[in-house]
Amino acid sequence: MKQLFPLHASIMLDNFDDIVLDYEFSLIRLKENSLVCSYDQFLLEIHAEKLHIKSMSSDKLHLHVHNLQFFNITRKEKTV
Repeated sequence: MKQLFPLHASIMLDNFDDIVLDYEFSLIRLKENSLVCSYDQFLLEIHAEKLHIKSMSSDKLHLHVHNLQFFNITRKEKTV
């Protein structure tokens, strides 16, 4: 399916309770209270007291977190 408008990676936070990744992503590690995923050119790591996936598709991830403890975004190193 061709998109009418180009999508760009975005991360939306709502009171640090809801986190929405709106672009293609790959889950690397998922546990009850943590998540690591590859997102566009970045690695995203989230730790919380509780982590709940509200919805997930090939191009969108909606998380609900309780008591966010750690949120880290690092740029992937380019490989030659």
